[in-house]
Amino acid sequence: MTPTILFVPGYWEGPVPFERVITLLISQGYPTEITELVSTGTTSPGNPSMLDDIAGIRLAVQKLVEEDEKDVILVVHSIAGMLGPCAIEGLGSKARSDAGLKGGVRKIVFLAALVTPEGFTHAPLPFFEYDGGARYCKTPEKLLFNDLDAVAAEKWVKVLKPQPAAGWDDTVTYSGWKEVPSVYLVCEKDAIIPEAMQLGFAQLAGSQVVRCNAGHMVQISMPEKVAEVVKAAAEEN
Repeated sequence: MTPTILFVPGYWEGPVPFERVITLLISQGYPTEITELVSTGTTSPGNPSMLDDIAGIRLAVQKLVEEDEKDVILVVHSIAGMLGPCAIEGLGSKARSDAGLKGGVRKIVFLAALVTPEGFTHAPLPFFEYDGGARYCKTPEKLLFNDLDAVAAEKWVKVLKPQPAAGWDDTVTYSGWKEVPSVYLVCEKDAIIPEAMQLGFAQLAGSQVVRCNAGHMVQISMPEKVAEVVKAAAEEN
């Protein structure tokens, strides 16, 4: 059975930056879906929290795995590398097979992603910039879009949405990569998560490492490479 690809965006981005990759995968016969952090586009107070984001990802995975009995390749970008694996407890292929159930998350693909162990507590990061109840990325044209030309970078900066200023200082309770095999696409020009840090994350997760010469938003600058890595993960047993 061809697995379903489920993308989980990181901070600020939502689904739009993934449209080209999704089109490529669908055109090659891969059922592909995308969810969104429920906190993206909201501001404090009264915003969804980090735990709400994890719960939202879990609902998207459960729909595919439990209701539809699909095999899933979970593709997580940036901060979603911390959230996605936390959301899949009991939903991995092995755990479900051991329980006599069909479907499950077969593999995780990390795209320039944060990988954290159980017990890790999220805290403000040096590239955060606050404006009232909103949290943005400082100088996104330099940190997120540094491998795009100035015109393209300006276009994509306008697509970014706010994250809420509060509700994100919570703790990771489960690390799905301990049970689900993974691939890590290291983006060598990433200006927000340095290459060496990405390699450390890949080592922590025991991921197969693939490299490319992209910045942090590899799904925009190198969609063909992302599609290639995801397809390879989907084709492996």
